[in-house]
Parts: sequence; structure tokens; C-alpha cells
Amino acid sequence: YLTSASFAHSVIILFLPVVAQELPSTPHGCMEGSCYPATGNLLIGRAINLTATSTCGLDRPEQYCIVSHLQDLNKCFKCDSQEPYDAYHHKKNHRVENVIYQRDSRGELTWWQSVNGEENVSIRLNLEAEFHFTHLIMKFKTFRPAAMIIERSSDFGRTWRPYRYFAYNCTKTFPRVPAHSLRFTDEVICEERYSDIEPSTEGEVIYKVLDPAIHVKDPYSLDIQGILAWWVSVKLRYELVVRGSCFCYGHASECAPVPGVTTRDSSMIHGHCVCKHNTVGLNCERCRDFYHNAPWRPAETDNAHTCRECNCNGHSNQCHFDMAVYLATGNVSGGVCDDCLHNTMGRNCETCKHFYYQDPTRDIRDPAACIPCDCDPVGSVEGGVCDSHTDLDLGMIGGQCRCKQNIRGQRCDYCKEGHYGLSLDNPLGCQPCNCDPRGITMLGAPCDQISGDCSCKRYVTGRYCNQCLPEYWGLSNDLAGCRPCDCDFGGCLVSGCRMDNGQCECRPHLIGRQCSEVQPAFFCASLDNNKHEAEEALERQPGQMVTWTGPGFARVKDGAGLKFTISNVPYAMEYDIMIRYEPEDWEALVSVTSLDLPTSLRCGNMLPTEQMYTLTLSLSPQLVLIPRYEELPGFQGDDSPDERRRQEMELYMCLDSFMTVPMPALAELCTTLICSISAIMYNGALGESHSDGVKAQRSLLNVQSKQRSHCTCQCDPQGSLSAECDKVGGQCHCKPNVIGRKCDQCAPGTYGFGHNVMHSLQKRVRQPRSICQI
Repeated sequence: YLTSASFAHSVIILFLPVVAQELPSTPHGCMEGSCYPATGNLLIGRAINLTATSTCGLDRPEQYCIVSHLQDLNKCFKCDSQEPYDAYHHKKNHRVENVIYQRDSRGELTWWQSVNGEENVSIRLNLEAEFHFTHLIMKFKTFRPAAMIIERSSDFGRTWRPYRYFAYNCTKTFPRVPAHSLRFTDEVICEERYSDIEPSTEGEVIYKVLDPAIHVKDPYSLDIQGILAWWVSVKLRYELVVRGSCFCYGHASECAPVPGVTTRDSSMIHGHCVCKHNTVGLNCERCRDFYHNAPWRPAETDNAHTCRECNCNGHSNQCHFDMAVYLATGNVSGGVCDDCLHNTMGRNCETCKHFYYQDPTRDIRDPAACIPCDCDPVGSVEGGVCDSHTDLDLGMIGGQCRCKQNIRGQRCDYCKEGHYGLSLDNPLGCQPCNCDPRGITMLGAPCDQISGDCSCKRYVTGRYCNQCLPEYWGLSNDLAGCRPCDCDFGGCLVSGCRMDNGQCECRPHLIGRQCSEVQPAFFCASLDNNKHEAEEALERQPGQMVTWTGPGFARVKDGAGLKFTISNVPYAMEYDIMIRYEPEDWEALVSVTSLDLPTSLRCGNMLPTEQMYTLTLSLSPQLVLIPRYEELPGFQGDDSPDERRRQEMELYMCLDSFMTVPMPALAELCTTLICSISAIMYNGALGESHSDGVKAQRSLLNVQSKQRSHCTCQCDPQGSLSAECDKVGGQCHCKPNVIGRKCDQCAPGTYGFGHNVMHSLQKRVRQPRSICQI
């Protein structure tokens, strides 16, 4: 804007000299550094952008007088600005566009002139773009203004900032504005040298944006750029400003018309930069699309600061600059790719996105480089993400699934060994089987991966393989896991044992882990334990003739018989009757006859228990009931152990040993088997009463057997060598000439046994004598 002088009735006449356009400042153009468009008169071609608040003769012809022409004859003139200026027909036109160095027919410059005597007149120039404002040169037709302000606006006139104050007396006219010399580039001061009265005509006012006297350290600082650029309007109070170039930040050597602005003069300074260095914008103020790998910067003399292309590996044509990334890379690269295609991601679209990985046979720039992961979403982390590429330093293998903690497999679709129950809800993937390591097999998975049931060893059971099977004990790392209880089939009450120590549940008076040992002072019944002596069935009646020969042997005359009454059979089963006798005649005949025996409802040859039965024998000193062991538990089955025991009984002639007199020594295996049979029949080991069995009676004599009870060996201390007896049969170890199971009888042909005998002998002699003397 140009405002008229404050003098009353004065006329302001302004014209500007023609200034030639300048060439770019760098000889190399734009290749190696900054480049700049030519500088020229910014008014040229912008006449329509000039406006004035006062113009002489705009509405009608007006008269004006020029004070500086007092020496001339013609001091007053006429102006008529109703029609556009024409050098031949409308020479008195003084519109504002006349300031753009037009000449009349005589070659004289035209000018703008305000209404005579009007104050506060201004001229405004609007620019269509940002320009590099360098300086202005103003020449006045008459006196220069006594006071003037140059202002600028970057928001199309909404706000204004002052450039410079001019006044004849700065202290009086602008008391708040410093009037000293310029000290720094952006300081606003008031100058007095361009406001003197002289010269009265064609006086100049010159304003330079950057004073050459002040050193500029950084011409691209925000302060300097704020002075040189970003102005689109100029407002001059009392004056006019027009001088500069297209503002391109050193990224263009020429400018083109701004779109929508008509070119009216070939000398017009255009405002649209023809950008180089991969920059774009009206003023080359930004990098062109996809050239954001470095920050945009104004060009410098030796550094063009060319915008660099982003590297998106062919997967995107969009990117943006990120200063944080730029600094993190040591000012090397700040471009960040946008909208990566082909399933890629990353700052440079250099990696495959989640759920994809790089095909090792393809370069990352290949559109088909990224292929889908093949991971089970249930067992892998993040729903099936795999390694996007191979990096051995980071332990990454392209396509490798990242399994949850308890998952394995190339696809993360199997539970790890010792785990089961693959589940999406389980953050670890599978839960531990908790199998007892002692009880599981070493081959294959410890447990079923679906149910979690552990794979137990042969003799181990339970969900966790922490228990032995029935009849097994001692869970350990052994191949089979547990050991058989091996409870004695006769000595134990049940076939099982305690799992911790293998102890079987023993019958009375049987001991040992397997219940196979007899408690001290007890014994096992032999197969002929249930025997009945004929002489024990005889009772002497008063006046009866003695017909028996004493203990150990009974003589039965020809045609006579013995009647045995059998009671308290120890075990309900079939028995074989064995008669031990010595005939006086080799032709003697012995027969066994049962009298009126009832028949069992189940089998005709079985006798009900808890009853007494009478057998009549024609001759016998001893009757023995031999149990048919094949019918006992442990022998009657078809399984291998039962079959093995039957074979052993036959092989070692265990039963035959009791058929001969005297009985031979039993094999050790027979001893074990017979003890087991005894334990079943007598519910444990035996003592004295069990050896009595049943009694026999002569004629009609009926002698009941004694009540059975568990007793010790009861070896007679006089006739036995010790208190211990044989394991089978309970035979005590007798002294010489002493017989009997308990060693309580003299052998035939000897005498002197018993308490009374010993007492009488001791009375006759001072020293005790041997028992059972011949």
C-alpha cells in the first residue's frame, strides 16, 4: 500500500525505474547446489493486482498544482483518469497502474497521482504466491513523504507486520520505534535519511531487506526466511514496494505462471517455481511424493539437499518422512513406506507381515516373496504367526512357527512329550500329564495327547501310572514297573499285598513278606496229619480181657474189626483213606466199609461237614485221611501257576513220600507246597491239637476228638533235643530211643519215660539215669 503524505493539499506522484532481471546466482545451475530464479520488478504483469484508495481524476477531471514547479510558468495541471491510459489520447490518466514504468509519446515515465490535498492515501499490491523479497526502489514526482511505514502480510491482509519506519523526525513521529542504526537483520527501526525536503522532485527511497553491513550466519534460518519470504501482500503508508524474485528455497532456477494467473508481460516475474532436486510445491517447499527418505531442506551453495527416493522394495509407491527414524539411522534414512502391498510390512516393506514369511527362493522385491504361514493357531503364539524371514543371528528361520511353551511340531500342532490336551484357551498350549516317571514306559509318548492317560508299564496302573496292579507292589524304575506280590497261595488270606512294602496278609502263625514262613514253635501239617491210631480207640473196661499189645501197635484178630469215628475234618473236600498196618499173614485181607452214610445233594461221594461218620475196617493199626490236593485252591485252576504246582507235586513225588513207612526226607519244593496246602486246610500253621485229627474206637466205642486250637510244637523237654520241630509234620527232634511227634514215648523194647518213672528212679539212685533204656 502506498499512502499519501500528510501535508494538506499535497499531491503524491510515484514512479519506479525499470530494473533488469537477474540471472541465477550459481554458474552450475541446479546440478551441484542451490539455484535461484532471476530477480525483477514484481509489479510487471500485475497491474490488476494494484489498488489505490485515492486517484486524481478517477470520477471527473480535477486540477492539481505542483509545489516543486514554482519556477515554471505552469504550476497547475489537470488530471482525468476516467479512461485507461493511452499515450496519444489519454495522457492525463494517472491511475495506480501507471507506476509500472510506462512511457508517454515523448518517452517520459508515467506516474500515479492521488487527489490533491487528500490525506491517508494508500496503494496495495496483492501477489498470487510467495516471493523472495529483496529490496525496493521508490522515486517520487514531488517531495518525498515526511513519514512512511512499510508493512507486510502473509494471511491476505488479516494481520500486518512492519518492515521499516521512515520519518523526517523519528523521535517525534514514531516515539516508540528505535531510531538507531540496524543491529540485526529482523530489527524494526526508523530511518530519517529518506525523508528530507530536498530533492523536491524525483527523490528516491531505497529499502533493502538484508543490509549488506550485517553478516548473516544462516541465510536459511526461520528469522531470515521470515523476512525474505512468506509475503503475499505489501502495504506502504505514503509509499510503494516492488522488487524481488520467485521464492524457491534454492530448488529452482526459473518460475512459471501460477495456475489461474494470466501472463500479461514477458518480463513478468512468475510465482510458480519449476522445481528441481525432487521437490514440488508452489515454492518447492516440500519433497515430491515417494521422495521422503531425507528431510526437506533449502538448497545450499555446495549442497542441493536433493530429496531422496524412498526404498519400498517395489511394494509401495507412497511414503512419508519420520524424523525419529532419520535420527535413529544416524541421519541416513528417514523414509517410512505407507500401505505396503504383497503382504509386506516394515519401514521399507522389507519384511513379510504377520502370518506370512519370505519364500527362501525369492528376493524380497518379488511380488510373490511372502507366502502364508502354516501354523496351527491353537498351538502357536499370536494365533499362528511364524518367523517372517531367516536370520540365524536372531535364531529366526523363515516360516518357522513359534509354538507355545508346551507345544511341539513343525506346525505347533502336537503337545510336547509329557503333556496333553491341546487347547486354544491354555496360554501354555497343553497341560502336563503328571505321570509318575517310575511307572511309565520308556518307548513312545508318556501319555495320550488327548485324554492324558499315562502309558503304564506292564504291572502298573492308574491314570498317572502311580499304582501297582493288584497282586503287585514296589513301584520302581524296573522294566516291569512293579514286582509280583508272590504271596504264598496257601499262606496268605488274599492274593494281594501292600503296595509300599509287598507284605502279604498272612494266615495265623505264618510270617514273612510272602507268608511262606512258619512262626517259630509252629509247624505245617503233613499230608498224613489226619491219622487215627487203632490202639487209641481202646478203653479198658472192668473185667474185660486185654487183647491189645500196648502203645504203637494193636493186634486185631482174624474176623475182628475196628470202628473209627471221624469228626472235625479240617477242610471240606475229598480225601483218600490210607490204612497203615502190618499183617501177620501175607494172605490177610483188609476191607473198608462205610455204614449208612448219607448222600450229598451235590455229589454222591461227598459228605456234609459238621457231622460224624463211622467206618468199619477188618484190620488196621492206623487210618490216615490223605487230602486230594488237586481240589484245593492253587491246584485246581487251568492257569500256568496251578498247572506248574500240579506238575511239581508229581515230579518230586510229594504225595508218594507219605505212602511209605518210614517216610523219606521231603524235597525242599515239596516242603513248600505241603506247607501251603496245610495253611489252606488248617487256616494257618499248627500246634499240638491239630495233630490229633480224629480218634478210632474198638467195637462200638465212640471216642470224640479234642477241640482244635493253635498251639506250639510242644516238644517234650525230656525226650527232645530242642523246642523246635520240623516245618512239615511238626516232628520234634528226639533223643535216642525216644519216639513220637513230641518225643514223649519210648521206642519199642525200651522203658523208663515219664515224670513218675524219672521220679522213682531218682529215689533209688543218687544220679539220674538215661530215659528209655533197653
